[in-house]
Amino acid sequence: MASGNPKQEAAGLVFSIQHFCLQDGPGIRSLVFFKGCPLRCVWCQNPESWKPIPELGFKKHLCTNCRTCISVCPEGAIVSPGQIRSEKCRQCFACTDACPSGALIRFGKPLSVKEIREELMPEYPFYQNSGGGVTFSGGEPTLYPEFAAHLAGSLKRDGIHLAIETCGLFHADPDTLSASGTITKKDTAQTAHPETAGRLLTLADLVLFDIKLFHPEAHRQFCGTDNRMILDNLAMLARRYHQKGGPLIWPRMPVIPGITDTPENLEGWGSLLAELRLNRLTLVPFHHLGEAKREWLQLEPGPCIHTLTGESMEKTLRVLTKIGISCFAPGEEDWPEYISS
Repeated sequence: MASGNPKQEAAGLVFSIQHFCLQDGPGIRSLVFFKGCPLRCVWCQNPESWKPIPELGFKKHLCTNCRTCISVCPEGAIVSPGQIRSEKCRQCFACTDACPSGALIRFGKPLSVKEIREELMPEYPFYQNSGGGVTFSGGEPTLYPEFAAHLAGSLKRDGIHLAIETCGLFHADPDTLSASGTITKKDTAQTAHPETAGRLLTLADLVLFDIKLFHPEAHRQFCGTDNRMILDNLAMLARRYHQKGGPLIWPRMPVIPGITDTPENLEGWGSLLAELRLNRLTLVPFHHLGEAKREWLQLEPGPCIHTLTGESMEKTLRVLTKIGISCFAPGEEDWPEYISS
């Protein structure tokens, strides 16, 4: 999870930067999507975020069969539009640059701090006038702790509010952060660069912490790994926040019919959040928009998941409200005033 030599981490792999977003933190925001994720959630709506490498996607419905991609490929890797010999492709992306219809698309581009900052700067007035800022998302931003911390530091020097959305699966020794939020010298054998992960957390004003399956085996079944580290990190961040030594922690849960909306799962999370004194939760409704992206990347289709109904959402709200958890729709959160100031 940790970065390699910080001197070699001159760029972060980003697959999208979106502007004028209203559902990922207070105010008007820009979202920087980092490519690479340690989870494989079966319902994932951004499968292009999984691999920490650039990828080539093919939108068959846009292809005009002009065969320009075949003629411009320097390696002769493209047999026919959408059919590529992976062993010959060196990811030069000449084909995506030449494709006149946009059928071939590149997912993931290394960007420097300077390049990202230059794209974000025209949006600064919108952040400042709305109490907004920038949100690091993904994928998983903590896969690039050194680079993300460098970018975060640059934005903070510009006076920009920073939120980090995380799945919670990152190496972070609780003792690398002092109660005042500063970095200590302690190192461990658990992670190569705990200081960089700690620095990234201390620079954030807000952590949007995604929670999914409460029980470890269920989390392994639906997300590809157990959640023990995620639970530990959530408890650690909550403790630092209550000690006034860390950012505001705001959990978010995707409501996946038959998976995350079961009474057992909701009661487990609700009880833990109440115990951690994190009594506000954003519920993110499931949709099926990720299926088309799987096709573009030639991935196997995801499992059949029923459409989320209003009745299912109401049941979810009742279970959590009974435990004392205040629930919000994305973009309708009751953010504390200081968090956007």
